[in-house]
Amino acid sequence: MKSTIDKKNLFQRTDAPQLLMLPLFCVAVWALLSFYESAQLQRIEAQSLFLSGELFFDTCMRVPAGLLAYAGCFLTQFFYYPALGAAIFVALLAIVYYLTIKTFRIPRQWAVLAMLPLFLLLATNTQLGYWIYYLKHPGFYYVTMLGTIVALLAMWLFNRLSYKWHIPIIVVWSALGYPLFGAYALFSSLCMAVTALSMAVRNGNKMRLVIDGFAVLAVALLLFWEVPVFWYDYYSSVAKEFIHTAGLPSYHWDITADHFRESIIPYWIPFILLFLVYIALSVFYNALSSNTVNRWLNFVQQYALIGACLLFGFSYWYTNTNFRIENKQDLAMWEGEWREVADLTRDTDVPSRQIVMNKNIALLNLGRAGEEMFTYPDGSAEIDAPMNVHLTHTGGLMSYWCYGKFNFCYRWCVENAVEHGWKVEYLKHAVRSMLLQGEYTLMRRYTNILKHTLFHKEWAERYERMAEHPESISKNPEFTLPLAMCVYPDALDVDDSFIEAYLMNNISHGYTTEHSPLFAEAALMANLTRKDSKIFWNNLQRYLYKRKIMRLPTHYQEAVLLFSNLTKGVDISRIPIDDAVRRRFAAFIRKTQFYKKQGLKETEMAPEFKEEFADTYWYFYFFVRGLKTN
Repeated sequence: MKSTIDKKNLFQRTDAPQLLMLPLFCVAVWALLSFYESAQLQRIEAQSLFLSGELFFDTCMRVPAGLLAYAGCFLTQFFYYPALGAAIFVALLAIVYYLTIKTFRIPRQWAVLAMLPLFLLLATNTQLGYWIYYLKHPGFYYVTMLGTIVALLAMWLFNRLSYKWHIPIIVVWSALGYPLFGAYALFSSLCMAVTALSMAVRNGNKMRLVIDGFAVLAVALLLFWEVPVFWYDYYSSVAKEFIHTAGLPSYHWDITADHFRESIIPYWIPFILLFLVYIALSVFYNALSSNTVNRWLNFVQQYALIGACLLFGFSYWYTNTNFRIENKQDLAMWEGEWREVADLTRDTDVPSRQIVMNKNIALLNLGRAGEEMFTYPDGSAEIDAPMNVHLTHTGGLMSYWCYGKFNFCYRWCVENAVEHGWKVEYLKHAVRSMLLQGEYTLMRRYTNILKHTLFHKEWAERYERMAEHPESISKNPEFTLPLAMCVYPDALDVDDSFIEAYLMNNISHGYTTEHSPLFAEAALMANLTRKDSKIFWNNLQRYLYKRKIMRLPTHYQEAVLLFSNLTKGVDISRIPIDDAVRRRFAAFIRKTQFYKKQGLKETEMAPEFKEEFADTYWYFYFFVRGLKTN
């Protein structure tokens, strides 16, 4: 018997796109998520929480679409291993494709239409960026995917029942599906009604058109409005204006904010298009016969639609470099990979303040701040987000903890949890802060929660063992820097959410009589960042006394020469300065005087100095201006 393919080359067949597009799409998405977006997936897992037990389930079910939120949180935890989480996500995309084909009886030559929802579902997540810190819906990464699958299953059943069952099914599904699946139950009911109307129109029977067409649509529209109103009194924590969109993401921002640059429409486009695609498929249900188009015209439209989907997908992929670096740095900081944290800073030309703060913490841990601090790119790139992004929601907790401000770290854990719910990241910071504060009973409150997670149980148990043996804490390299910084007051006062400015001010002024060597260096680093020559000399004296070093690091030598030049009457004769540093400073002065004679302003001089002096404190002092702390 001859093969059904009849020895034809697969790539010469006009149905090749249908055979290849889903496997190629799944492989490409898995690779992009597993490698390109691995750090973001891990941050999303840290910004979520799934707990075994009845209490967490009951908490999720207190709002409409609670079952989707519960399932979404369950699946999100597998992003702890990005490759595994991406494989689960891709498998669900394949299920959506299969159900779309079966639900709407799409023939092979039109199978590309079933790919449209996959690109739209992908776009709902690839556009997120800093929204991962602000979306309040638990399991947000999977909720739309799971809601779509549930909706397709309901429509598949509806399409295979006799028209006599159409109204009862829509009534029961809308009324009982809303508490579990929210807007997705209402959305699928509308699609059912449109399908029924479409079939009735093609049937040609006027009585059927009235009963099984317009009547079903009228019932679906009525239920779409009334079912959420009916359930509203049952849910005490849902605002009335959101009851019809329960389960959909809520993008809240202040349109008057400085960072506002986008309207609500771009973020909702994938969701709106997803709804319209399924409405359109409902209109053409079972009407896409195999003879509708010429096979070569079909071949062209397959590739045209795929190309359009690819363009749409790439346009909705958030690729901000600083955001990606911040995610990678955060993961490396949890692992204590300080060299990696510092080196990641070189991957951007203009870093955000979060990146610079992480780099400085890394160099402080490595003991390389005095030699490397100003050899990296510096700046304060604006956060690419439509809302005001604060470090208290992103990486500020880590900064507070590293600099020994445990009360502030814990305070923002609690405040963020009140606003956004407890997350793995908040719980871990709370555990570490209370451990180093000696609040072991309070610490165990949070380790007990983490022990109900799938991947963080061992981490929690390790910290409980430390609490049982407090003498081991000071010997742990993980705590070297935080403990060394615990020499200044940690009382809660006002930081106005400006973490860097608050920390630099506290550290540089050295509000303490006891200085550890690391604190003395951190104070000197803060001085240089603030360009504060007035208290530089006091902090330099403390640093030299604590360190008892033979050679002053290069950047501190540069600062000595600069500040002594700017502040007359300071005797630096006893401070050893390398001849190479002196010669370089003299060259810097000569070059400055030359361009001043040419009438150039500092901003105009910067490009002329960058190549030769960009790795010096002098360049930072004069040419890195307008830093905006956050």
